[in-house]
Amino acid sequence: MRKIALLSFLALSLLGISCSPNSQKEIPVLDLKNLIVDTLYLEKDTLTKNLGTNFNYVKSGDEEFLLTSSQHRFMKYSYPEGKLIRDQFYFAEGPDGIGNFLQVNFTDDSSAWFVSFQELIKADQYGSVISRYDLPKGPAKRLAINYNTLMGTKAINIDGKIIIPDVPFVLKESLLDYENWLLEFDTKDSSISYVKFNYPMKYVEFLDDPTFAAYQNGYNEADNLHLISFPADDSLLVISQNFRKWVYAGVSDKMQFLVGRTEQKGENTIFLPNGNSSVYSWVDYDPTGQVYLREAIITSDTETNRDQGKMPLTKLVVLDKNFEKIGEVILPHLSRGFSTPDGYYLYIGYPHSEDEVAFAKLDFSKIFGYY
Repeated sequence: MRKIALLSFLALSLLGISCSPNSQKEIPVLDLKNLIVDTLYLEKDTLTKNLGTNFNYVKSGDEEFLLTSSQHRFMKYSYPEGKLIRDQFYFAEGPDGIGNFLQVNFTDDSSAWFVSFQELIKADQYGSVISRYDLPKGPAKRLAINYNTLMGTKAINIDGKIIIPDVPFVLKESLLDYENWLLEFDTKDSSISYVKFNYPMKYVEFLDDPTFAAYQNGYNEADNLHLISFPADDSLLVISQNFRKWVYAGVSDKMQFLVGRTEQKGENTIFLPNGNSSVYSWVDYDPTGQVYLREAIITSDTETNRDQGKMPLTKLVVLDKNFEKIGEVILPHLSRGFSTPDGYYLYIGYPHSEDEVAFAKLDFSKIFGYY
């Protein structure tokens, strides 16, 4: 019997099985290649540094497209061919100007949206501005509103109500009881409401550190659920109109949350985060696979970590539609993706050349074959 038990234990170890603190269910730990079923290639030119991952799938008649925007540029791709069929630039100044520095940009089926300082701008997809709206500047205790998707958060259009994240650069103790982090701006009448939440009180340990200030947000449109991923929490905050709850979305590995330091140089405070820290990153919902996804950076790829014999390790936490953890996926590098009716596509880099960007289509149903 002891031999049988030992063999069973070794078999589970070879499969990379682990258990979450919330359950005794065996959770598979898979390599990304185990889930890849196809690859999408999007072309780009030599003047384009990267395409990002914030793509919006749309269908018009029998044609399918992927839309994205980055700063002053809107791009439209044929899908699934990946051919760039329109590359539209927007003016920074003038009647159709959208500003020089854009903290927020995203697309919907027919429009491109931008936020320049405190102004929300709706433009068509051909370079013309349609509407402009003034956004609230926030109360004095907020210090300085930072509408921003450059830090990984997402802005979305939900039936004319624009959800725009406000992300603190660093967290101050006075902001621990602040709750108006996700602005809901209704373009029909310019009314304002908020998706309200607080940073957990444990973040008093992580003040003045940019690494632990930036939450990430996601959205399940079918169930009208907002998802909030805090950088130093194993659990996700799920918010609906009727409830809010915390759900476990951590990894089996030990996360080390390392606080940075500050330096005073004259009247200026210099923030020096610890780049070796673990951190939970983005959260997303894939309606096709009906799974929630969360990136966990367990060991950052830094010289210090490598000198200490710590190899980079990043995982994708996978939860089912009921928020039960069903798997962990080892990623070769930091990544992110987007959903289509065919599945979820995760960025995998430039396998052939710098002229095209590759995204792997993942089949999350394959996870159940490892139980």
